[in-house]
Amino acid sequence: MDSYDNELKAAISIARHAGDIMRTYFDGDQQQETKEDGSPVTIADKQINRLVIEQLSHLFPEDGVIGEEASTTTHGMGRKWICDPVDGTKAFTWGVPTAMFSLGFVVDGEPMVGVVYDPFLDKLYTAVKGKGSYCNAQKLAVSSDGLQNGVVAVASDVKEITRLPYIRTIPKPVTFSGSIYKSVLVARGRFVGFVEAGSTDHDMAAAQVIVEEAGGRVTNLHGKPLDYSAPFAGVVVSNGVVHEALLEIITVSTT
Repeated sequence: MDSYDNELKAAISIARHAGDIMRTYFDGDQQQETKEDGSPVTIADKQINRLVIEQLSHLFPEDGVIGEEASTTTHGMGRKWICDPVDGTKAFTWGVPTAMFSLGFVVDGEPMVGVVYDPFLDKLYTAVKGKGSYCNAQKLAVSSDGLQNGVVAVASDVKEITRLPYIRTIPKPVTFSGSIYKSVLVARGRFVGFVEAGSTDHDMAAAQVIVEEAGGRVTNLHGKPLDYSAPFAGVVVSNGVVHEALLEIITVSTT
């Protein structure tokens, strides 16, 4: 198996630079705009997406970049970098520090390298498939708690609590903006799960490697593996212990 040392090194360097940009604009003029889907985009999103494309096009000219704001390729097989320049842009615009940078490296639809960065707490999460998951070089491990004792993150918008019936069935749900922030809390053992109907490949390409290498499990809402060779939406992230229970709650609530 490829060691992916060069890819990991590149992703870490880019993540650090992205964090500098996020901190620069967090309490400044974010030059907010609204995208066609109604979600916000800031100058930080655009600058970081451009940084990712420039750096990766130089270092790995044969690879493609699929960014939240701009891309050099489309989904499919082969070597792809999937980036969310600021995951949790809503939180970023509110002044809530749960936004993170995410960069995942995918080969033939399967994530191999994941790097995400919390620039506000200076926490760098890294993982390579088969080599473990780390936060600032400290090895991560999911919790062994069950559903009754553990916290499950749900949704990114309080409106979804009334729209999605399964949320009301989860014993200890919490909600805030930032799919990646929630995912790494599962990897760290703070949460037992995370369910989000709207999370996409941009949100999960890096986070999946980090969670799974920490001993967790990541699937779609039907319990099937995620396939990054095509766009998707909807994920269940867990410590593994509660995964089947969460899938059952979703199935029962939506049938």
